[in-house]
Amino acid sequence: MKKKILAIACFVLISGLSTLLFSGCDKDTTCYVEITVIDELTKQPVSGVKVKILDIDTSFGNTQGVTSASGVFSTQFKAPAILNVTAEYETGYDEMYTPDVFYCYRKGSNTIRLKPGEVVKSTINLEKDIIRDQR
Repeated sequence: MKKKILAIACFVLISGLSTLLFSGCDKDTTCYVEITVIDELTKQPVSGVKVKILDIDTSFGNTQGVTSASGVFSTQFKAPAILNVTAEYETGYDEMYTPDVFYCYRKGSNTIRLKPGEVVKSTINLEKDIIRDQR
């Protein structure tokens, strides 16, 4: 009877230790980011906005994309990072400046810190039109 209890105790101990050892190796460091772009004037989400993400340490590279119909762009990174996020929306030619035709756009930016296994949400407000030189 004592041998049976000792054998079961050893089995439980070995199973527990192996679970701890091998599960620690597979730690997920994936970080998720969700950027919502809002029009500063209307306070509504904006679709079709170009979002650029730059890793400050530049060790994980850069990424870019466009906001969805609900004004959201999301992506993931393999490890924590501090990111500079910019959003730029081209509003088109400004009629006021024709015939010289200046191009207008709206821009906003933010800095965020990613955390392993978490979704970091950030909002970027697009400022009023900024006039760019002729195209």
